[in-house]
Amino acid sequence: MPIKVPNDLPAVETLTNENVFVMTDTRAMTQDIRPLQILILNLMPTKIDTETQLTRLLGNTPLQVELDLLQTSTHKSHVTAEEHMLAFYKTFDDVKGNYYDGMIITGAPVEQMEFEEVEYWDELCEIMEWTKTHVHSTFHICWGAQAGLYYHYGIKKRPLPEKLSGVFLHHLDYNRGMLFRGFDDEFYVPHSRNTTVLREDIEAVPDLKIIASSDKAGVFAIKSEKYRQIFITGHSEYDADTLQKEYERDKKAGIHPHVPDNYFPDDDDTRPPVVRWRSCANLLYSNWLNYFVYQSTPYDISRISEEDLTPAEEIHAQSKVAKFGGTSLADAERIRQAADIIKADKALNYVVASAPGKLSTREKKITDILIDAHEKYESSKDLRALDRALKKVRDRFQDIADGLGVDMDLEGEFKAIKGRYVGTHNRDYLVSRGEYLNARILTAYLGYDFIDAAQVICFNEYAEFDKEKTYEKLSEELKKHEHAVIPGFYGMNPYGLEVTFPRGGSDISGAVVAAACGADVYENWTDVPGFMMADPKVVKDPLVVPVVSYEEIRELSLMGAEVVHEDAVTPVREVGVPIHIRSTMSPDEKGTMIVKNADYYSGILDISGMAGKPGYASIIVEKPRLNENIDLRAAVMNVLADNGINAVHTLAGIDSMNIFVKQSELEGHARAVVDEIKKETGATSVKVEKGLALIAVIGRKMKSTPGIGVRVLEALANAGINVKMIDQGAERISMLIGIDESGYVAAIRAIYSEFTTK
Repeated sequence: MPIKVPNDLPAVETLTNENVFVMTDTRAMTQDIRPLQILILNLMPTKIDTETQLTRLLGNTPLQVELDLLQTSTHKSHVTAEEHMLAFYKTFDDVKGNYYDGMIITGAPVEQMEFEEVEYWDELCEIMEWTKTHVHSTFHICWGAQAGLYYHYGIKKRPLPEKLSGVFLHHLDYNRGMLFRGFDDEFYVPHSRNTTVLREDIEAVPDLKIIASSDKAGVFAIKSEKYRQIFITGHSEYDADTLQKEYERDKKAGIHPHVPDNYFPDDDDTRPPVVRWRSCANLLYSNWLNYFVYQSTPYDISRISEEDLTPAEEIHAQSKVAKFGGTSLADAERIRQAADIIKADKALNYVVASAPGKLSTREKKITDILIDAHEKYESSKDLRALDRALKKVRDRFQDIADGLGVDMDLEGEFKAIKGRYVGTHNRDYLVSRGEYLNARILTAYLGYDFIDAAQVICFNEYAEFDKEKTYEKLSEELKKHEHAVIPGFYGMNPYGLEVTFPRGGSDISGAVVAAACGADVYENWTDVPGFMMADPKVVKDPLVVPVVSYEEIRELSLMGAEVVHEDAVTPVREVGVPIHIRSTMSPDEKGTMIVKNADYYSGILDISGMAGKPGYASIIVEKPRLNENIDLRAAVMNVLADNGINAVHTLAGIDSMNIFVKQSELEGHARAVVDEIKKETGATSVKVEKGLALIAVIGRKMKSTPGIGVRVLEALANAGINVKMIDQGAERISMLIGIDESGYVAAIRAIYSEFTTK
């Protein structure tokens, strides 16, 4: 996607020659999308060079960016022509009524002056204060970073013994931040300055975190807690010859500068400089635009001051329960990351652990290996096959324990597991050992207490969850432990045998623990950044929805959205505990909060999401006055039930019924089902239509905002997709649509585009 700039800005010709897609005002008038609004306060004397450098980097993303250039009114440029400034630059009075998704404050050649001595300091302070309510994320560069740290946090700049000039090796201090996602372990950045900020001054401010630095150049990148303010002390945006021009300028001025470090080959300033930082610069600005501007800025830009895409922070929890999924606990390194998250949160009391997930697409999950072992043993009673499977599982856990430095008698554990399983043939006991052992290892690594789920999660004699007995035993046991780890997925029946929840049941275990202890929040840590508005396999980088209601998430889960097990909603919904979906891969991301009443949170999205899938068939039964005859309708459903077919959705007219079923359940006996329905009901017509898809569009605003349904249908019509069925749920928060499955992907993309890019 292009960057939109004024028609005659000099950067247009330069960047066009570099194959950077630049869109002028004239062409942008034909675009029907919401571009990102970016403001650049250019304090550099060589303004055309700087605006070209930054425009190049901002244009190298798949996002459309609309650029405004800002100058101070209290200082006039003496280097750049006044005609250029009048043509392309605005003053603060021109923009202070606007809102911007992002802003860049550049460096300036005034760093050896006290901040208060700078001619435009008061105006800059007014602008920086304004950014708190009118800019979603502000990116400060070099002196601009020093000025921002001083104004917002009182951090002083310190003089260096000599000018820092050159290209320096850097490393990450914070590996899980998204600003440096995709960076190598070491990378180069140009610096050119006479002052610096000290690490100890920054670390003394709780709201700030150092995320990258250099052994020689010092602190490089700093973020505020919410990434609303980012401070970069170097010059990733520099052209290949920028340091060379500065060096030659200083030589002519008689300053006798030293040759910039790591810049000229063999420090020979007669040779062309070596560019080592270009790829890192592109990635840094792309990450900023994607993760901290586009992904989180309000679509209604005027609501930036409300920051309603970060509602999770509005809940200040004193007590939390966290469940960590299999991907988050797949190996020693990921368990170590999870442990860092756990230890850093003083409100987090109880942790529910899943079995280790897959480390690659080629291998199986621990739970799947154990299921296979049970099935093979039950069919063959081959102890050698059982031993091989258990050895594979034991080796995986040994790797985890060794990687964490945990001393655990796994040989003894597996001897006991084999003995009990062979003695009881209890499938659920065997397949739940992944959760049990992972919880034991996590317990040892954290130094927490261990609570065996078999002692506190209760099932009755029919393998049904016994809520009352569980809450009584579990709440009493939790009171004995300040911090504890509980394995997920299983409990025990009255006969002393382990019983498991359905697959994904660790979500349910976590919810039960949260409900039993009355936690303020139930955190569900997984490998996704939250609930996504659409399937990421269909829509590239879909928005993460900040808040959804319990009802919305259940509707979406029933249609195939995979974030949290649908049954996990019930325990916490009954007691009003919010579920907070978080990602261990990007723990700074705000995730999704699932709450009882989302109306308490202001929101900018008209729908909360969409989910669906192909692979459905429709059975249309016609008979005069069919809908008035309860017995005939019941007879149709009985025929389906007798053939093992579940009615996914049913629509009724005066003379007809339209029943949607999974096509796989109908395969092989569709003709027999048709004949039986005709026989039992005397229907005049029974037709089967295969190759259908169902899509559910969910949003709590549907019941209060006119036109949402119309927009869905218009989006499909504009995409050339014929709608075969429409129905609205009883709660009026969902809209179910049936279409030909050939149009499924196009339909999802059309609906998503309708509610995110207009």
